[in-house]
Amino acid sequence: MTENRGRYLAIIGGVLGIFVSLGLYGLIEGIISTNYIAIAFIYGATPVLGISDPKTVLAIHTFSATALAFIGIIAAYKLSKNVRNSALIIIASGIAGFIFMGFLWIPTGILFVIGGILLMRDMKVSTSA
Repeated sequence: MTENRGRYLAIIGGVLGIFVSLGLYGLIEGIISTNYIAIAFIYGATPVLGISDPKTVLAIHTFSATALAFIGIIAAYKLSKNVRNSALIIIASGIAGFIFMGFLWIPTGILFVIGGILLMRDMKVSTSA
């Protein structure tokens, strides 16, 4: 049970990351109605790869964050024979997601990083025992 703590945290973080990124996309497209709160997200977007249309930029960020969440979930669910590589992929997904989503990714990124660290720590404990 203790060796699965990191795996569970990473899977929960990935699911949370999917909800956050798709929820943001719902705000942008008007699927989730608000009192124009999403306007700050839309027009606060910085250009990416020369693209300056705010909705396109946020769609790129949302897609990237969703993909990173899926990568983190897959790395946690199907741990390779080298657990260290899977843990590094999970940690990298958490950090890269923070770059794409900013402060919205904080809970997910924290769960990914802690999950990856616990996987590495549990790997060291199981190999030394």
